[in-house]
Amino acid sequence: MVWQRTTVYGNQMTMGIRKRTSLGLVPALCLVCLWGCMPRLAPATPPGVALAPGRYLTAYYRAPEFTPAQATYVLTPFEVSTAQGVAADTFQGLLMEELTQAWRANGLKLAPQGDALVNGVVQFVAVRGAVFRFLRGKIDADLVVSGAITRGGDTLFACQDRISLSSPVNPGPPAPKERELLMRQAARTFAIHLLNEMLLYWPPAEGK
Repeated sequence: MVWQRTTVYGNQMTMGIRKRTSLGLVPALCLVCLWGCMPRLAPATPPGVALAPGRYLTAYYRAPEFTPAQATYVLTPFEVSTAQGVAADTFQGLLMEELTQAWRANGLKLAPQGDALVNGVVQFVAVRGAVFRFLRGKIDADLVVSGAITRGGDTLFACQDRISLSSPVNPGPPAPKERELLMRQAARTFAIHLLNEMLLYWPPAEGK
């Protein structure tokens, strides 16, 4: 009888472990599905412009005559097409703040009226992982954004960037303004990539 009770108890433990393991696989599978949901969007660039891989941006185009320091720029709000886990207007405001600061920090001219128009589209922005944050200890952000600089109908510069970031926090309750801080970091990362690609440039003939 002792052997039978031990066997039954052992079987119950095995079934319990299998059940907990199966339940544990559900969140893991959900996370894999979420990570695979970031869209592979095509660049929203002006017609006739072909992008090439960038050193900082995912892809870019640069007109041979484009000299960034000699232009006066007008920054227009980037339209946000798809936003998940964050308000579209909130991210738009953060992005324009970061672009404005990046332009000024690099000594580029901004004015209400100028010869170079900067516009773009945030094709996709999302904050992921809030549901499972207590397990992973962080949330994630994805950003797909395209932009162009034009003058009189001619494209001087065009680009696309894809950015994925995670919040560097510990398991537990979310940090104050964690979502906003992560979104701002995503916007700042794009601004840095854009300005680096514009300013740290050498013509192909120089072999750099």
